[in-house]
Amino acid sequence: MNLPLVGLKEERTKIQIKDTVIGGKEVVLMGGPCAVESETQMREAAKAVKEAGGQVLRGGVFKPRTSPYSFQGLGEEGVNYLAEAAAEHGLLTITEVVDEASLELIMDRIDILQIGSRNMQNFQLLKRIGELRKPVVLKRGLAATIEEWLNAAEYILAGGNSQVILCERGIRTYEPSTRNTLDLSAVSLVKELSHLPIIIDPSHAAGRRDLIPSLAKGAIAAGADGLLIEVHPNPDAAMSDGIQSLTPEQFNQLAEELVSVAKAVGRKLIRSNSFDKQANDLVLLRNKIDRIDREIIELLGERMKTAQEIGKQKRMGQIRDGKREHEIIQALQAWAQKVECPVDLIQAIYPLIFDRSIQLQLEGKEAEKSERVI
Repeated sequence: MNLPLVGLKEERTKIQIKDTVIGGKEVVLMGGPCAVESETQMREAAKAVKEAGGQVLRGGVFKPRTSPYSFQGLGEEGVNYLAEAAAEHGLLTITEVVDEASLELIMDRIDILQIGSRNMQNFQLLKRIGELRKPVVLKRGLAATIEEWLNAAEYILAGGNSQVILCERGIRTYEPSTRNTLDLSAVSLVKELSHLPIIIDPSHAAGRRDLIPSLAKGAIAAGADGLLIEVHPNPDAAMSDGIQSLTPEQFNQLAEELVSVAKAVGRKLIRSNSFDKQANDLVLLRNKIDRIDREIIELLGERMKTAQEIGKQKRMGQIRDGKREHEIIQALQAWAQKVECPVDLIQAIYPLIFDRSIQLQLEGKEAEKSERVI
């Protein structure tokens, strides 16, 4: 087996993403739905993952499906729902990339990239991700040998990206009782052949929620560095993989049971009751402020564009309308009182907004004049 980078290091690789370390003594819990379906769904899922002591919120926004008529994901809209729900609860994010276009869309907004089993040997995509310095979970192909899987990881490592996390998600066998057959021996073998961390996806291995707890416990006992588990607020209504998704209550119960399993093999799994509630509440409130600030900036940008359009309809000597500005401030002050917004903010902020709008309109007129001269 020719694995110069995968097998070169004697010490095990630890991948740190903010305050979370994958490949250390702590078992990292990742949870969330197979597919991002709505804003409400992702907020409920994020809350469930956080309360169970999870560190990473998963959710598919691009869904490569066997049938072209199955739900294919929400794309950019789904990225927004995933990122905002995770930020609200102080979680990291993971989602699958399927091609160059999807990679470009999410790489600056998502903490961990995922290469699904179908793309394990998409070598052009692996090379592109190798150029990045970003954590990536590489799932084993449904019929891939361990050698093929590690060589796929080599494509990323050879490009200079050392932040590779392997994920065993079951392989296809002749057994029809489960979706796939979980190869727990891969955990031990990978740790002999490689320095890379390895996590387990028991949801795709089982294809049914009743087997997930036993497979998850077996994975931790075998030495897995983390778990990637499907969790949905309402599995029966899920648009994909509902049958293999845990409810929030089941996920929380499993997390409690995993604590003792992790302890027995010299690992640890953080539970939600170890979090500082006051500090966590502060994080949630600050994340809410950040979200509101982004919305304010978006609306201000829209207002400036509209002001520019209005400027095109005015003559040069009619750009400033003091009467109109006075009417706007009077109306906004009355509205501010109704919604419990400090009136003095209106008096302080809106003259600045008016000045900037006038400046943009004047610049537009000067540009029009230059075009006519040319």
